[in-house]
Amino acid sequence: MEQILGSNNTLLEYLLVLLIYGLMFLLIRYPKPALELNYRGNFFFLFALWAVLMFTGNYLFYRLGVMAFLPWLNNLLHSGIWVGFCLGWLYYCTHDRPMWEQVLLFAFTSFIVKMAENSILGTWNMDSYLGIKSPLAYIITMSVVDGFYPIISNWLIKLLGKKSTFGVYTPQLV
Repeated sequence: MEQILGSNNTLLEYLLVLLIYGLMFLLIRYPKPALELNYRGNFFFLFALWAVLMFTGNYLFYRLGVMAFLPWLNNLLHSGIWVGFCLGWLYYCTHDRPMWEQVLLFAFTSFIVKMAENSILGTWNMDSYLGIKSPLAYIITMSVVDGFYPIISNWLIKLLGKKSTFGVYTPQLV
């Protein structure tokens, strides 16, 4: 059970993490509470892509020794709900903003969520990272990595939007 929930974690802690995701989503969706019909293909594509990539990537990078182990339920919820759904909606809300602003926003919101998961579940925890002896070094580094989400998503949408691959369309900004 430790591999699924993590050391000494219960479903109650996971409900608290889901509450944090929900509250963060309320902030994220504030500027655009409804998904525009012409952006749905992009949103669902990014949701599925990032959820699958993060779930498998988190485990692969753990096996390579680059990341700490995320219990399976934490990895599933973090990858699917936070990265796939919430960050997908954040990209929808901010894709027309300057890239530097998007990168900072993604890194900062991810930092908040990772700190919450660390406090509640004890995950995202390494005593030192990249030669820095501080547990925050790992959380900050992984949050900065999430800051690349809009850069990669923008590139993918422009690439796939040219031919409308997977229902992806390049948004026409006014």
